[in-house]
Amino acid sequence: MSSAPASSAPGGPAGTAEDEEPGSGGFAVVDAPARTHPFRRRRARPSDRDAPPWVEAFGRVGLVAYGLVHLGIGVLAVRISTLGQREDHADPRGAIELVAAGGGFLGRWLLAAAALALTAFAAWQLRAAAVGFNWAKPEERWRKRLGALAKAIGVLSVAYLAAEFATRLQGRRNGFRSTVDEVFAHPAGRWLVAAVGLFAIGMFLAMTYTGVRATFMGDLVPEKLPGYRRAVALVTGSLGNLTRAVTFGAVGVLTTMAAWEDMPNRIGGVDVALRTIAAHTLGATMFCVAAVGFAAYFVYCVIDAYARHP
Repeated sequence: MSSAPASSAPGGPAGTAEDEEPGSGGFAVVDAPARTHPFRRRRARPSDRDAPPWVEAFGRVGLVAYGLVHLGIGVLAVRISTLGQREDHADPRGAIELVAAGGGFLGRWLLAAAALALTAFAAWQLRAAAVGFNWAKPEERWRKRLGALAKAIGVLSVAYLAAEFATRLQGRRNGFRSTVDEVFAHPAGRWLVAAVGLFAIGMFLAMTYTGVRATFMGDLVPEKLPGYRRAVALVTGSLGNLTRAVTFGAVGVLTTMAAWEDMPNRIGGVDVALRTIAAHTLGATMFCVAAVGFAAYFVYCVIDAYARHP
């Protein structure tokens, strides 16, 4: 009478709990594949991408362009603070104006290329918001999808500005003001503006959570960030997200108050938010502080473009 092989005993090299089939009496079924958690198989699948490879490639370029826009905002903030150039506007439109004004014909093509790359990144994020992030843990998936949707909206707005300057070589800064006036003239306009303000406040809360908890690190492939690279991503990502969070919070409060008081002239974007924060805190020095945060976000965008999970 032969005894069972030692390797088939529970706890032996081949006799783990995962190897056992129900009703096998504790013995391993050696001709059956080892059972693993279905979520682990999903994460390990190389083809589990949030976008087609060509969209992803253009999208990574767009992510760098998005970072460059924030770097441009930082440059404008320094100019306002140290050079006293109050006519500058530290916002995405102002950053794009820098390229349009100083690049000539080449600047026009650069903005056109940036608009295409930004649109590709937005498409990547929209698809990820719909069906992506399958590599993430189930409890994190919906939060990441909502974040991708919000980021896609922001990136598309910057892509529109870049395309506007690329096709006409100049943007309409007063176009924003006329649009606001038209919205307020509509019977439900104030409610719509209030909803936008509350959305911006919600973005403030989400970005603050992201910056403090550093949840953005979960979007990066750890193997691509050995040693100091991970530390740089952590510091720049946290600082950049917190800077953007404060800016979004100020925009949200100003927009909501403007809707409540029926004063459309108080509505503004990033530039108005920074000026309001500066007036109530550090003055012109606040622009330098903001510049550091926006520059940090540019560095993080470069790292993100390199190490973001496909």
